[in-house]
Amino acid sequence: MKKQVQLALAGVAIGVASLVAVTHSASAQVVFPKTARGINTWLARAMDECSAATTSVVTAGSPTGGCLQSNGGTTDDTLGMKFGKLRVTNRGRIVLFATGFTLGDELRVRLTLRVTKPDITTVPPGPNTVTFADMTVDCPQAPDAFNSRPNGAVSGSTDLAACLSPNDGLASGNVELLDVSVINALTGKTVAVPGINR
Repeated sequence: MKKQVQLALAGVAIGVASLVAVTHSASAQVVFPKTARGINTWLARAMDECSAATTSVVTAGSPTGGCLQSNGGTTDDTLGMKFGKLRVTNRGRIVLFATGFTLGDELRVRLTLRVTKPDITTVPPGPNTVTFADMTVDCPQAPDAFNSRPNGAVSGSTDLAACLSPNDGLASGNVELLDVSVINALTGKTVAVPGINR
């Protein structure tokens, strides 16, 4: 009787272990997309978040509450901006063009990335597909920045691998852009984010 119970428990343990192994391997077998050519986006001016309505709104087609528009909390309130465009290519080039700034203004592109790469050597040994911890990088890295010209234009490009240094190997693989913004390089506050103005 004791042996039958032990055998039954051993069978259940093996069954559970098999189920866990199947579940783990099934979740690890996702296929990368064949094509992801990058992003090309217009930029909208970043505003401070309205986390709790402080103003009643009576305009038809709008929610009944909101906040008076403000900047200076998490967003920049010192730089001007007319328009901007940002491009991140599948070759890792980051290109920024924007106007409406003043000579001396300095900008950086801030990216929050999640990178997954195949064929990474791990412990226990073997090539595995690995997702790395989310990371936020500024492009270009300090002390460099995209500088405004006398005509108020900012135009520049950099390489994703340089932004990720010393982890430049993460510039390839399945690179998710979780958050994209343009920041004031002097204050770190957000100036613009992908969006529309209509």
